[in-house]
Amino acid sequence: MMTERQSVMVGICGDSGAGKSTYAEALRQLLGPERVSVIALDDYHSLDRKERERVGVTALHPYKANNLGLLVDHVWSLRRGEAIVKPVYDHRTGTFASPVVVQPHDIVILEGLHVLYLERLRSALDLRLYFDTDADLRAQWKIRRDAGVRGYTPAAVLAEIERRRPDVERYIEPQKGFADVVIHYTRDHETPPTDENPEPIRVRFAERLTGSKRRLVKWLALAGSLGLVQSTHFRDEITGHEMEIASLTGTTKVDALDSLIEMVSDRHLLSEYVARNLTAIQYDPVSVSRILIASMISLLEIHADGAPLLAGHRPHG
Repeated sequence: MMTERQSVMVGICGDSGAGKSTYAEALRQLLGPERVSVIALDDYHSLDRKERERVGVTALHPYKANNLGLLVDHVWSLRRGEAIVKPVYDHRTGTFASPVVVQPHDIVILEGLHVLYLERLRSALDLRLYFDTDADLRAQWKIRRDAGVRGYTPAAVLAEIERRRPDVERYIEPQKGFADVVIHYTRDHETPPTDENPEPIRVRFAERLTGSKRRLVKWLALAGSLGLVQSTHFRDEITGHEMEIASLTGTTKVDALDSLIEMVSDRHLLSEYVARNLTAIQYDPVSVSRILIASMISLLEIHADGAPLLAGHRPHG
């Protein structure tokens, strides 16, 4: 007898300003917006902005400023295919808005500061990502976001970064050791900026040497040997684990990207959505990395018989 298919659960962890939310939304678009739920862990703050200031804690404290117990319950409910009533934190006002009902979808992406903090969260995830973005990029992106959207001044953002630094080191960075893939963004000083890519970024993947999820470096090695991408490969130890590393630089032309998509997403829904958006002449490493991660997620959806789960169709007993 067939049982209810559980949602595929993906976790994206990292410090504030690392690029988690942007990446999660890009994956949602690649995999089909109607098939993906994105859960921002900021909604599980237990204190609003003024309360945190009064108590003297940052939003990075896992227990004093966040309701991780409720988060764990909600994550497992979504994994089982059950709807949740999710709290909502409004960054513009620093207060809480009315809760919303979130229905389970084929894919659920969790993104936030504490995605990998608890074993009960980690064990619910099918794919665990950690964004290890360079500090200068995090600061630049955080200023751009918080000053532009959340009402802070650049000086206030920089002061907050310094105030949060001890909590980043204590609570956030150790989660890197629990990731299946560590994604590192750094500036690419060797690639000239263009109108299409004014801020060249080098993307480095660090992937565990064991486990069924190990595919990224294999794909990049093959794509590099075929001349589809500019990449280098090596092994190194990260947070006590030997990992295989792939560094992606330069630009990838659309025909090469199309070949890469065909190579890694054969028979999967991903190519259907990506094909609609292949309108540029060339793609930067961040865009290519999103396609590769989306391909990994697509592979997690495959049944034992190798057939992909069609959008909106779940087998029932």
